[in-house]
Formats: sequence, structure tokens, C-alpha cells
Amino acid sequence: MTLSTLRQMANRSRQASRLWSGVVSRVGIVTKERIKLYLENFIKDNAHFSKMASIAILGVIIPVSIIPIAASKNDETFRSKVVFDKNEAIVDYSSKKIAIVPGESQFQAQERAKAEAEAAARAAAEAAKKPERNVVSREKRVYTDPSNFDGIYQAAGAAYGIDWRILKAIHYVETGCSGSTSKRNPSGATGPMQFIPSTWRHYGADGNGDSVADITNVKDAIYAAAHYLAASGSAANNYRTALWSYNRSTSYYNKVMDVARGLGF
Repeated sequence: MTLSTLRQMANRSRQASRLWSGVVSRVGIVTKERIKLYLENFIKDNAHFSKMASIAILGVIIPVSIIPIAASKNDETFRSKVVFDKNEAIVDYSSKKIAIVPGESQFQAQERAKAEAEAAARAAAEAAKKPERNVVSREKRVYTDPSNFDGIYQAAGAAYGIDWRILKAIHYVETGCSGSTSKRNPSGATGPMQFIPSTWRHYGADGNGDSVADITNVKDAIYAAAHYLAASGSAANNYRTALWSYNRSTSYYNKVMDVARGLGF
């Protein structure tokens, strides 16, 4: 092999290397098919050289060509082939709400128990301060009333200086001379003589001697009516003023006086 031949082979090798590098720089990735095609064309173009020369040329071309390929692969930007559908949710959030329940430390539990114990002690102390009251249920009382109340009217009238016929007339107009009763009208007046509870608290009387001034007991109510009339003017024989205090109505006064006169007043 002459020196001229070697120079031609070297020139062809450099040309092939530049051509290969240009292809790689343009394409980026050289497939196996392209490499095979290139080698086949190269061998045809250099068929007049000996096999040894061809091998030598390939030994120069391939290493030189691989360098830009490797460099291009290292510089290649990675492109993900994972595609997300914009119409579908990437993350599925559940509609279930997580409830966060705060815990109680040992110190908090001790403080709570202490506060509860102190509150219970205060309540017990307050209850101990209140005096005990004997509450008598009026609904459970059963009174045996006399068939005639004239004796009660007369006794109560004598005790407070009131004509007994006025007491009987009031009793008749208020409840028709009823016995013991819890009858109550819309204004709140209660019992046989129809006392307002606030008035009863001031003038209520224990007429039957059982130590209880009961607004529903007929004897207690008649004595209380005598007490109230006496305090309102009847003790001075001023029945108009007294009856007006009992019920502020002219028709009421006239009705009571008519009944009292019918009884001989």
C-alpha cells in the first residue's frame, strides 16, 4: 500500500466522520437501520480497497462517530410520555370530613374533677342554708262543712264588729254560699269568698283553728272577709266604703245590699 493510497484513505475517513457527525447533530439519535445503510454504502464506495484497509477505516470511523452520538444522548432533554387528561381529576378528594377530637390531658382532667367537686359542695352548702318548709297540699284536704253557715257568719261578725247578714250576702253573691272550694275566676279570685291571693296574704284568717289560713276553706274565708271589711270601714258602719274596697263596682254594692236587706239588714 503506497503513501498516496493511505492519504486517500485518511481523507475519506475524515470526510466520513464529518458526514456522520453532521447526520447525528441534525437527527439527534441514529437508528440501527441508518447505521447499517451507511456502512453498506461506505463498503460499496470503497470496494477497490483491500479488506484490511476497509477494516482500518471502520476502526477509525466508528469510534469517532460514537463520540458525538454519546454526547448528543447525554445532552438530550428527557421528555415524559405520561399524559394527563385535563378533564379527569388527578387527585380524588373524598367528601368525608375528618373530625379532630381534642384530647384531655391528665392535668385538665384533674382540674375538671376539682371544679365539679367544688360546685357540688357549694350547692350542698346553699341547700343547707335554706330553712325547711312544711308544704301542705290543699288538694288533699277534705273539709266537713256544716249544712248551714249562719253560725259562722254570726261568730265572725261578732269577732270583727260586722253585721253577719253582710257577710252572708257577700258569700251569696260571690259563690252562691258554696262550701269549701278552690273555685277560681279569670281575674284570679279564689275560694268561697273569692279572695285575690295577694289580698289573702294580708287578711287571711284561721277561722277553724287548724293553724292554717286556707283560702279554700269556707270558715277561714268568712273570717277573712270579716277581717277585711273591718279594716276597710265596716267597723264604723261604713259599708259602702268597705264593699267598694271588696269589689269596685256600683252594681256589686247594690246587689250585696239587696241580699242583706232581704235577710233583714
